[in-house]
Amino acid sequence: MSSNTVAEFAAELNKPTSLLLEQLASAGVHKHAGSDPISESDKQRLLNYLKASHGTASGERKKITLTKKSTTEIKQADASGRARTIQVEVRKKRTFIKRDDEPVITPETPASAAVIDDDELARREEEARRQAELLRRQEEELAQRRKEREEREEAEARAAAQAQREREEAEARAAAQA
Repeated sequence: MSSNTVAEFAAELNKPTSLLLEQLASAGVHKHAGSDPISESDKQRLLNYLKASHGTASGERKKITLTKKSTTEIKQADASGRARTIQVEVRKKRTFIKRDDEPVITPETPASAAVIDDDELARREEEARRQAELLRRQEEELAQRRKEREEREEAEARAAAQAQREREEAEARAAAQA
């Protein structure tokens, strides 16, 4: 689709007209309004300017960056005893630089705080194990308390039933003597 004005070209690119006018001015194409006509040579100058400003003006690229993302899952029990799955994402970044004499591979150190290295992953897994052990102990204590409470209630019920029987026997003896 060929556009005749700056506004039409901006609509074709899904960009605001004001932003396109700024980019055109930076590229050396003097347009002042959205209704100004734009030629193919103006579009080509804008394209060349944008390529140069983004570093892709040359035909071949000097470096390529590959990002590898792996996701693992850790299962952990919460306070109510339900198992919960935690997803851990590890990102690795590798940059290949093309040199004139030979290609050399240089690993890049992750700069992002979201990237987790092996030490951090091991620390988190150890923390998850400790949390799971703590939850297991708490569940055992809770089960022990529940068992003790049930035994105590059962003993109280037996004692109450025994006292009731003794009262009934005493009333029966008193009635028999009277």
